[in-house]
Amino acid sequence: MNVNNDSGSELPLHRDSVIYALAGAVWSLLILFQSSVDNVDWVANTGWTSVFVFWPFVCGIPLLFVFAYSRFLFSNPAQERRIHNAAALNFVGITTSAILFMFLSAFWKNPLRDRDDSVYVIFVPIAVLVAFLVVAILLLLKNRSTWVGLTSVLIWPYWLVFALLFVGRWFQQTGIYATSCFFWFTVPVLLAFAAGAVSSRPKVAHIAALTGLVGAPWFCRRFMTESGLGNVWLIFNVPADELRMFSYSTLAYALLAILSVALLALTVTTACLRLLPSKWLLRGTPVRERTWPAFVISFLLLAVWFTQSVMPYRIPGAVDYSDYPVFQILHVEKHGLQFREMCVSLSGRVNRPMSVRFSWDDRRLFEYRFEEKGASGGQLPEPLVGRVQAFLRIKDGRKQSDTVKPIRAWNADAWYVKAGSGLRIYGTPTGSPPPPEITALFRDLEQLPRSSVRQSQLRDVCLGFCYDALSAMGYLYANQRCPSGAHGLVCR
Repeated sequence: MNVNNDSGSELPLHRDSVIYALAGAVWSLLILFQSSVDNVDWVANTGWTSVFVFWPFVCGIPLLFVFAYSRFLFSNPAQERRIHNAAALNFVGITTSAILFMFLSAFWKNPLRDRDDSVYVIFVPIAVLVAFLVVAILLLLKNRSTWVGLTSVLIWPYWLVFALLFVGRWFQQTGIYATSCFFWFTVPVLLAFAAGAVSSRPKVAHIAALTGLVGAPWFCRRFMTESGLGNVWLIFNVPADELRMFSYSTLAYALLAILSVALLALTVTTACLRLLPSKWLLRGTPVRERTWPAFVISFLLLAVWFTQSVMPYRIPGAVDYSDYPVFQILHVEKHGLQFREMCVSLSGRVNRPMSVRFSWDDRRLFEYRFEEKGASGGQLPEPLVGRVQAFLRIKDGRKQSDTVKPIRAWNADAWYVKAGSGLRIYGTPTGSPPPPEITALFRDLEQLPRSSVRQSQLRDVCLGFCYDALSAMGYLYANQRCPSGAHGLVCR
């Protein structure tokens, strides 16, 4: 539906309203999911799926009221005084709520932290929600209600209580960081207001949508920065046999975080386009009347975030090994889209008994899941121990390592040799053939008997293009990309 904006030209306002409303709804759902992840007791008592049950009541009704209230507020252009009063009232409301949140949100001060079952915490919000729902229905059906003024005053106190309840049981931030967190909570309200106002006051609505960026700093700090355990994209790399450690709630949480970024980017770029001058044309049509550039920009932002988050290949979490393999040989054969990777790893000490382990897979590019097999070879026979020890002594003074990069050639034969803390690459990636003693040692090790064969299903969210040699050598977790003590080992 196209209607005239403040300047008289036509814009796809109905589409903008849907974009803003959807972004606000998803953002508020993410807030509830964060609480389900942070508050373990709440999840244990209710289950993470109850987030979808609670959302229509906890967030849906207040956001519906904000949507209806903004439509009512701008429905009569002659009521400028009403608009000015509402602007002043909401400014005072959000400012006061932000200040109170800053002083009360830390877990040792939060008055609502241990009062989830308090009669006031239960019945007072229910009464407010009933008022929101009744007034919202009256405004949407009749565009009038005698209680609209009083009810509008309650939106920011309600949202302050909502933020204190769902900020997280052990929230410790204070000062400007706590204020930034509260603004993250306000994004759904701002976007719901923009969605309702866009049909009557497009410019005001688009500016309100742009203010949704106040939640970006906390969101980036929480979701878009790399932690020692990984990031939200790496959740989709979790092997099938380890999903129980993360649960499907974490997968849903990661999906909502990614969708929130995409929708906020779409919201901001759409609002920016709509505010461009009408004389800016693209093929005879004003640029601000087009929506596809917003989708393109949002997709590019998501693509950049994706590539920066998933490369090199990792899975979330951390492991603490007492020692890493002292010697490894990985042989990679690539034929078109097909990879065959075989790795032999030796653990132990140079002058002590060594044990051997095998891992191998046959995988293809453009496949999300692939099987990896592993086996134990037991204790290394003495003749082979002598050859490995001799090799390690030769390599002991050569700790400089080669750079590990993905194999892009259509057909390739690559060898990766890790001796102590150094890594050498031979074959197609470097153009230098492997030393004969390496290939001979690998063949002899490969012929050793195997026991305790296991299978695991690995996943690569970038469809095999991120999985690299270090991954095939067993360095999978976020804290393993550069093995401890690996001097000069380059991990991209």
